[in-house]
Amino acid sequence: MKRILIHFTALAILLLTASCSGNKVVNLEEWVTLAESTDFRKTPRYDETMEYFKRMAEFSPMVNFAKFGVSPQGRDLNVVIFDKNGYADPKDVRKKGRLVVLVQCCIHSGEPDGKDANMIFFRDMILKGENADLLDDITFVLIPIFNVDGHEDFRATNRINQNGPEELGTRNTAQLLNLNRDYLKCDTPELKAWMNLYNRWDPELFIDCHVTNGADFQYVMTYDIENHGKAISEPLHSFSVNVYEKELNERMTAADFPMFPYCEYERTYAPELGASLDVFDPRYSQSYVAYRNRLGLLLETHIYKPYKERVMATLEAIRQSAYILKDHKAELVKAINDADAFTASPSFRNEPFPLKFEIDKSEVTYVDYLGWQRDTIISDLSGGKWVKHNYDKPMTYNVPLYKTQKVTMAVKIPKAYVILPQYSYLIELLDLHALKYTVLDEAQELDVETYRYTGGRFSTRQSEGRVPVVSATYTTQDETILCPKGSIVVGMDQPNAKLAVYMFEPDAPGSLTYWGFFNVHVQSDNEYWVNPAYMEFKGREMLAENPAIKAEFDAKMKDPSFANSPDAILNYFYGICKKQSHQDNELHPVFRLMD
Repeated sequence: MKRILIHFTALAILLLTASCSGNKVVNLEEWVTLAESTDFRKTPRYDETMEYFKRMAEFSPMVNFAKFGVSPQGRDLNVVIFDKNGYADPKDVRKKGRLVVLVQCCIHSGEPDGKDANMIFFRDMILKGENADLLDDITFVLIPIFNVDGHEDFRATNRINQNGPEELGTRNTAQLLNLNRDYLKCDTPELKAWMNLYNRWDPELFIDCHVTNGADFQYVMTYDIENHGKAISEPLHSFSVNVYEKELNERMTAADFPMFPYCEYERTYAPELGASLDVFDPRYSQSYVAYRNRLGLLLETHIYKPYKERVMATLEAIRQSAYILKDHKAELVKAINDADAFTASPSFRNEPFPLKFEIDKSEVTYVDYLGWQRDTIISDLSGGKWVKHNYDKPMTYNVPLYKTQKVTMAVKIPKAYVILPQYSYLIELLDLHALKYTVLDEAQELDVETYRYTGGRFSTRQSEGRVPVVSATYTTQDETILCPKGSIVVGMDQPNAKLAVYMFEPDAPGSLTYWGFFNVHVQSDNEYWVNPAYMEFKGREMLAENPAIKAEFDAKMKDPSFANSPDAILNYFYGICKKQSHQDNELHPVFRLMD
């Protein structure tokens, strides 16, 4: 595919140019990035990156460099703030009526495209005045490297199929966790720090910069905006689809960086068979912010493309996104405010809230897809089938794209969730997700809907340091329960209510049940140390005192296999006693307080 890079070769320009920024004379040669100086063969290390932005902050009053957390290995998590007035406090920014765009790089540190793109983008803005008009309406909050420990596990053997840079970091953190699975459960210190930063700034747009694996195509960049399901409330959902996504595609195509949605293929190397859009739950970054009624953009540059093209595509997507927000500022602010108001209103709870989806293949849209001619040969190395793409023969396929999702599970949203006080450590999680709650100052009897687990199947291997519940079975019933003093009541009349639904509904994808927070309830031990022989005494007592048990027992005695088994008879009484003794072990510790 013919490509005209929008950014001229930086090194040649900078070595020959001097510029003025305010009253300061800029020697642009001193601001050439490592990527530019090596023709995009290299990317800077953590210290080099932070030193670059520190120098920028020292040079310009419009730039602030700050720490927002500390990694497990003791490295600072840093943020760079670009504001026309040099404000570093979101309250001051909001008084000026500016929007906030949060850009995150290197959550997977082997994918450094965003880091190098933003070094160039903000260098040219601050030192050369390029795109500086954006600062009239937007304050940028940049995380140059999020996974700082993984970034410094620096080697050439990470992501060996990626076309540059020569050395880079890893996907996981020092604790071997994937930060882009942690947005709801917040196990990592990095995500806890991120949540505090996010809550402080409450950005209108969040951009997360990645590099994708998988299929091979002409596009330098694919993307995802979580608007395929019901994450975003109206009217922000309509703005997301009809304004932001539509214009972003138009602008990127005009800049010679056409994009395609980040999708699943019917067959990886046969796009003409079809592609479908997934619904992502809030364990992932771009979907997490969508469930908070904010725009989230996942950028996935293509792993096989040259590093320079990937960096420039990322830069362009950030630039064009910012101009879309600038052009539609008032419309966006109103859409967000209205979406928040709706989510906090009783009307939001009138309809069941969808939690699980599957592709509806009865609805299909055919789209042009820029791929390559390919051949399938028998490999002389492995003996297997090998799909080879011919990069000299671009192809445009007419591809069936499945965008419509049908709901396979939905829940009626309660008026509130009530958490038992022994799980008060979840208050930290509520605070991180900016969910409001109250605490009962005395015990209170409440009519609630409960879940009681009847079984569960656990993963045979750990995931993200936890043992997930692959599936759980439970009953649902209305009960009157004495909720102890200290019980936590999370009302659903708030903008972030959708996050609470995902946390506390057992079947929700990525729920706290899934992640093993409540494993002792899903599979209760129910230890009960009573010799079954004692049931010779207790059984007679139960039959004499409880007509219902006697009726059930008499019915079971009509079955010869039961009547002729002393063990079965004694275990029948044993089981009743055990269940009565441990009747709440299987109780999901979060109740649903209905309207």
